Amino acid sequence: MNVVLELGPKLKEGVKVNEPLALHTSWEVGGPADYFLCPVNVDEIIEIVRFSRKHNLPLQIIGNGSNLLVRDGGIRGLVVKIGDAFCYLQCKGDLLIVGAGTPMTYVARMAAEEALCGCEFMVGIPGSLGGAIIMNAGSFGGYIGEKVSSVKLVSLEGEALVLDKEQLSFAYRWSNLLGRGVIVEASIQLERGKKEESLEKMEYFLAERRRRHPSLPSAGSVFRNLPEQPAGRLIENAGAKGMRIGGAEVSTKHANFIVNRGDATASDILNLMDTVRSMVKEKYDIELQPEVKVVGEEI
Repeated sequence: MNVVLELGPKLKEGVKVNEPLALHTSWEVGGPADYFLCPVNVDEIIEIVRFSRKHNLPLQIIGNGSNLLVRDGGIRGLVVKIGDAFCYLQCKGDLLIVGAGTPMTYVARMAAEEALCGCEFMVGIPGSLGGAIIMNAGSFGGYIGEKVSSVKLVSLEGEALVLDKEQLSFAYRWSNLLGRGVIVEASIQLERGKKEESLEKMEYFLAERRRRHPSLPSAGSVFRNLPEQPAGRLIENAGAKGMRIGGAEVSTKHANFIVNRGDATASDILNLMDTVRSMVKEKYDIELQPEVKVVGEEI
């Protein structure tokens, strides 16, 4: 089997070999992908999924890599990026039809332009729609799962499916779409509102993000919040705020962010995560659970 020769000619963008995944993650770390693919339509995704299944090749799906830590050894098998080809949005009444590669901020702003309200909280959320739906991303009390009307995906068997609201289930940073396949599109149900009010609300949310969140490369919140209190407060009170390992630092602006100060490796970040968890465990007897997805192999 030769992935480049067998699969490459069937894909408009072909196949990249040993693509550095640091170029495709918001943390700007991570080793290479054996084979890196950027499908341009659903048929290509089906082709890729069936090829991986036929040849028993591992398949990793990524969006813009904003909630992802790739270990320094990289990822074996196929890495599929759902990117620009799946960045689109159509308005049909109170419904938005959105491609899985569409940035969350763009969805929020375009909804406001159409005088649709209910997704203002999405503005400033890093990442694209597909990954946000799988992890039920949220902010300022709103969650994407509350707005999803249907999802179009390619199953791990290589079949195109549409799941309606009754077939979907969401909870805090979880959905039943995890491991089901490759999301390609979703319908977002909103309500009529006033453009000016939506824009004003989004400006407030963006200002709060600038005030609270660091500007250095990160992956957003590293650990899940607890029902009774945010993880950042536990981390800060445990004395981990500002701690560094290599080029990785617990942000001095928000303790639930780990930032790349310019020369961090994935190992630096993982070691810092472990240290933070140990410090919180020792002080509070609480096991923090990662919110970021860790994939790949060590060197």
